[in-house]
Amino acid sequence: MRIWAIADLHLGFSTGKWMDIFGEHWKDHHLKVKSAWQELVRPEDIVLLPGDFSWAMKPEEVQQDFAWLAALNGRKVLIKGNHDYWWPGSQTKLNALLPPGVFAIKKRALVLDGVPIIGVRGADYWLREGETPQVVEERLLRERGELLQSIADLSRFPERNRPPITLFHYPPFPVGRDESCFTRIVEDTGSRVCLFGHLHTPQEWKRVFQGEKRGVRYTLVSCDALGFRPVLVDEV
Repeated sequence: MRIWAIADLHLGFSTGKWMDIFGEHWKDHHLKVKSAWQELVRPEDIVLLPGDFSWAMKPEEVQQDFAWLAALNGRKVLIKGNHDYWWPGSQTKLNALLPPGVFAIKKRALVLDGVPIIGVRGADYWLREGETPQVVEERLLRERGELLQSIADLSRFPERNRPPITLFHYPPFPVGRDESCFTRIVEDTGSRVCLFGHLHTPQEWKRVFQGEKRGVRYTLVSCDALGFRPVLVDEV
């Protein structure tokens, strides 16, 4: 079994909103993703999708995007991104949306074939217009708390036999740095792999830290940064 990752699909089947407004390289990007996905991913594999799955605004609007995802090979695991407005407020409602073989975690953990998966959306580190430093701190503390809830939920899975894979949507540290209120938590879980997305410009790709630090390998998996091809994360 192999484990793959690709973030920021930004699917627009339900809304008609597509990413080519952000550049020619995004034109028909879902076709590029599908072609590469079916070439690389086998039915028994796992594909991790760290946020911004769909442009849908409401739960009832996301079904076309899930139908597209369900038709692809492998088992899929989603976390919430900053544009996943369709994401419902309860786990029960969330589970009702998911087709077979698709999983979504928020404040929870998941174990597939002994592989533990934890995750959190994360947050911006910079001040938005009209914000105070206290607001930024509160935002980060909220997401830190949700990550700790996801980690705590691992106790439900005694069958786990590997270090957890950690998913973020936002980078787990500010661009240009390699530490934050999240990184020591990730290290303390024993996680060796931390994946994140959200970034969509070559300037950000060059500046964001990628590589290994204190035993954790950090990798950016935004689909445009990957050339719209899932990247191999691990093999079990």
